[in-house]
Amino acid sequence: MRVLVVDDDPLVRNLLSAVLHDASFDLDEAVDGHDALAIAAVRPPDVVVLDVMMPGLDGFEVCRALRADPSFVSTRIVILTAKSTPTARDEALRAGADAFFTKPFSPLDLIETVIGAKHGAA
Repeated sequence: MRVLVVDDDPLVRNLLSAVLHDASFDLDEAVDGHDALAIAAVRPPDVVVLDVMMPGLDGFEVCRALRADPSFVSTRIVILTAKSTPTARDEALRAGADAFFTKPFSPLDLIETVIGAKHGAA
């Protein structure tokens, strides 16, 4: 299963990639929203783990863009953000996210969510 990790913070991106790689997922990384959309167009992911606060396109905008494209109708989107407000969670779900995590996050919970996404249960 292909997972696209999108975060402008290289430390977070590296941590996410290491955790998901150790769980045997095929990974792509993007440094911002524009990069994420470009990579997704060439190597469509099964799951996108998406930060919210990024320069250019934020995670909510990327989520809405993916949801607007019929090519990504079955792609699962997991929002990962430092915004821990109910408003952020609501906005993520309205944008089309399947799951919502706040930083700091449990790597095991994230892996379980990504594995669940494989079975349509994100």
